Amino acid sequence: MSKSDVEKLSELLKKELEIFEEILKLTGEQAKLLGTDDIETLNSSLEKRQGLIDKINGLHQESSDLMQSYVSSPQGQKDAVIEDYRKRIKKIIKTCAEQSKENMDEIKLKAEAQTEKIEKQSAKRKGIGGYAQAVPNTPEMFDKKT
Repeated sequence: MSKSDVEKLSELLKKELEIFEEILKLTGEQAKLLGTDDIETLNSSLEKRQGLIDKINGLHQESSDLMQSYVSSPQGQKDAVIEDYRKRIKKIIKTCAEQSKENMDEIKLKAEAQTEKIEKQSAKRKGIGGYAQAVPNTPEMFDKKT
């Protein structure tokens, strides 16, 4: 692997690290937003996060050949900067994955609670509708003397 390839890979990993740090920040914000009912802000945050993930995927495509070449190079030819970036990126990915799982669990709980509310409302409406149909509102029911 040439020195210019190492420099290019290092630059790409630096960009990835910056983006992953931003994803981690957004993931933490999303956890806080789940405690509120601010769905619009949460949705906006999720869209930003997805945009960053798309950028990461683009960088991976750009760096895949360089990374393959780097990984297959002998241990003595490993670059300390690249190794540091890789280590830091792996740590952030792990943290993001854990936080994302917690966020998804929270979203599932909220969705189940909302589904339960909707089902109860539907049952109430059906009950009220059934009562209205069971009790006709016709003149024959009233005493003619009144």
